[in-house]
Amino acid sequence: MTDRYWITFVVVLFCLVGAFDASAGDADPLYRACFGQCKETGCAGETCFPHCKIPLNGSSFDASSFLKEPLYLWLKQVNCLSDCQYHCMVQREKERATNGFGPVKYHGKWPFKRVLGLQEPVSVAFSALNLAMHLHGWLSFFTLIYYKLRSNDDENTCYNYSSLWHIYAFLSINSWLWSAIFHGRDVDLTEKLDYSSAVALLGFSLIVSILRSFSVKNEATRVLVAAPLLAFTVTHILYLNNYQMDYGWNMKVCVVIAISQLLIWSIWAGISRHPSRWKLWTVVIGGGLAMLLEIYDFPPYQGLVDAHALWHATTIPLTYIWWSFIKDDAKIGTSNLSKKDE
Repeated sequence: MTDRYWITFVVVLFCLVGAFDASAGDADPLYRACFGQCKETGCAGETCFPHCKIPLNGSSFDASSFLKEPLYLWLKQVNCLSDCQYHCMVQREKERATNGFGPVKYHGKWPFKRVLGLQEPVSVAFSALNLAMHLHGWLSFFTLIYYKLRSNDDENTCYNYSSLWHIYAFLSINSWLWSAIFHGRDVDLTEKLDYSSAVALLGFSLIVSILRSFSVKNEATRVLVAAPLLAFTVTHILYLNNYQMDYGWNMKVCVVIAISQLLIWSIWAGISRHPSRWKLWTVVIGGGLAMLLEIYDFPPYQGLVDAHALWHATTIPLTYIWWSFIKDDAKIGTSNLSKKDE
């Protein structure tokens, strides 16, 4: 969907981010030395972490303690490995700044300042706002469909695509939820859930774009159209999670699905002369322009706001416009059906 046009590129971007996991920062010998020492002693320079349970007799640090931390410490993002990475990064960046060098990426990401234990607090906030916008859009759509457009003598809605948009809303909310969690806590589990949720939304969005653009209303036909796309999406997610997190292949899949949706929605809006086509085109064009922020990547300002965070900010108003288009489509579809009945 158009909403997916930008979210599509989000997934593409995630793929690109993952592809550059070996960055200049974590390849720096001084950073690697600090990180290696921290894993052995539980201290990054003069900063030590009590929760790492360093033996008082000075014996070597037991790396298994990394796997035995309480859940609340894991959720607060203060486990030993992440603390070692973060504080070694901070120390190395201070040294680089003193010598007149700019920031570099570590493990594929710019150096951010933690706020309340969150790795990328601004991206977390914007992801949460996107989630809220989708929730608001879906609730207003639900109210419109079941309380304003439904006829008094019919318990069912007259809009043929309402069930599809309900599923889309659920997948969107789920995707942005895991986006917020992933930006707050980047570990293997949250990465997989974030990627999987985004790909699931992307795949279903392609299905909805086809069903809506070609006005597929027969349930059997919908199943025939959706089945192969659902099978591919599920297979792709299983491949990423159980075989290999192949960022390059994932990027290719995302790009193909993204271009397909862009073409379908854009062409349909022009051919159908949809009364709210300007909203559809606004989301498509706006989402494309917003991706310039991802192309021209820059380090986070004050360690908090980078290009990716600003990209998340641009999707907030686009989400509002997108759900406005969906509601307009529901009104128009219901009106046309009522005229046919007359």
